[in-house]
Amino acid sequence: MEQRMAVAAVAEAAAGVERAQALLEATVVLAREAGATWAQIGEAAGMSRQSAHERWGCIPRRGCPRSDCGCPDHAVDSCDCGHGPGRGRRRSVVDSPVRLS
Repeated sequence: MEQRMAVAAVAEAAAGVERAQALLEATVVLAREAGATWAQIGEAAGMSRQSAHERWGCIPRRGCPRSDCGCPDHAVDSCDCGHGPGRGRRRSVVDSPVRLS
């Protein structure tokens, strides 16, 4: 009985960690949409700017900070502006997928 309760406590704790991670990711997205820098987010999370960007830079955010872009979510497969996660630049000929006709 004690073992079963201990294992149930582990499952409950793991679920709590998962909820906390989801909340943290959501607040990072909100902070980025509000204009926060990776340095500010990293400091708030107790890590470097680079660590924050490496950890959360792949999370899609709504809208592009570029005025000449109309992409909705920066998904790498569908964003033509080149600002998909981890990209931060316009797509070049080298980045463009090869299309065979």
